[in-house]
Amino acid sequence: MDEAQLRERTDAELVCAVLEGQTDAFSELVARYKNVVTTYVAARVAQSEVEDIAQEVFVRSFRVLDSLREPRAFGAWLLGIAHHVCVDWHRSRRDHASLDAHDGEPTCVALPHRSPPPRPDEAAESQEAAALVLKGLDRLPETYRVTLVLKHLEGLSCNEIAERLGVALGTVTSRLARAYKMMREILEQATGRSEV
Repeated sequence: MDEAQLRERTDAELVCAVLEGQTDAFSELVARYKNVVTTYVAARVAQSEVEDIAQEVFVRSFRVLDSLREPRAFGAWLLGIAHHVCVDWHRSRRDHASLDAHDGEPTCVALPHRSPPPRPDEAAESQEAAALVLKGLDRLPETYRVTLVLKHLEGLSCNEIAERLGVALGTVTSRLARAYKMMREILEQATGRSEV
């Protein structure tokens, strides 16, 4: 099957093709989701590790693809794997903390800032805000977390998210509304605790 034919297939069709032995179909899935996975991973691990961890996400997903119950939900499932791979990375770093204590490698990457560089107090506030948002994202149920990541980190439209996840447009908009409400509550709780 040529590249043009692969690009015309839905995620579900590509997943089924891979499971039937057409491994070239997985390359198309990687091409579709590489930016999403890389963006998701970059917000959670050291910059120097992003490429390797993103690759590990795809390797792991390929190995366990037959465990995917709903092929239309490949995108959400893949980001779930990305989440677990990042958690494993942090666990590994924690286990080796004594060896890495002086290597200067950050365990988390702040989102890049635009120039001019912020003042130190602004940078600290920005990092705190980013950390709160990421912690809030991690507390969301997977469906809501994935929808927010696709919308705000990958920059997809609601229609594109619906197509990517294989759900109705109304489902995407209701998930976003619910996710915003949940994030607001999580952040209000976190801010309330920090002010006490």
